[in-house]
Amino acid sequence: MIKNINEREIEKFSNMSYDWWNPNGKFTALHSINPIRIKFVLDVIFKNYGLNPLRDRSLKKIKILDVGCGGGLISEPMAKLGAQIEGIDADVDSIKIAKEHARKENLKIKYTNENLDMLIADNFRKFDVIFALEVLEHVDYPDDFLSKIASLTEENGLVFVSSINKNIKSLLLAKYLAEYVLNWVPRGTHDWNKFINPSDLEKMMFKNSFELISCKGIIFNPMTLSWKIGKDTSINYITAFKHGSI
Repeated sequence: MIKNINEREIEKFSNMSYDWWNPNGKFTALHSINPIRIKFVLDVIFKNYGLNPLRDRSLKKIKILDVGCGGGLISEPMAKLGAQIEGIDADVDSIKIAKEHARKENLKIKYTNENLDMLIADNFRKFDVIFALEVLEHVDYPDDFLSKIASLTEENGLVFVSSINKNIKSLLLAKYLAEYVLNWVPRGTHDWNKFINPSDLEKMMFKNSFELISCKGIIFNPMTLSWKIGKDTSINYITAFKHGSI
């Protein structure tokens, strides 16, 4: 069994987990892109399951797993729409922050300090939707990681993966500019060698019986200092895959 947990990566986030819900803190970039991430995933979920987005608790029949949930930035909006959601993270401090914030918001979310192997061993639980957002670039064996996610996904279920493309542009902008010039994220947060391009991600997902539904860029506009979803996937991107469609 491959151990896909890197202690150094866990320590990075543990040292700043206290700041998860500070929109102007160490996770300000995630707070900035969260609204467009939420819209992207909801558009796909509503369409895939034929749900009415205008209904109260529109996700009440959907079981979601948020892998690498951190403080719960994507879990909480899903819970507010009625989803049955579980969040797991290898960093125990992030889980503590997530639980505390969910209690304050009066949200029912199951947060645990678990890994994928533990979930797989627990009676083979399956989920309708799995999030792996901004996680893939922090694992040592992405192919194994995605294979385990596949084993936890229901037939015709959805998996959302967002990550950073691997090229010279991303090295200059997502690594050096973001970490060392603009200070969007703490220095050393990312390792360019772990970045992955969308075509390689699609190949790995295809091996696990997933069909690519959508791949969009998460694009920063320096003129308006805002983010948007678009066609340019050369730096940050988000994908949606459907299981068992091949």
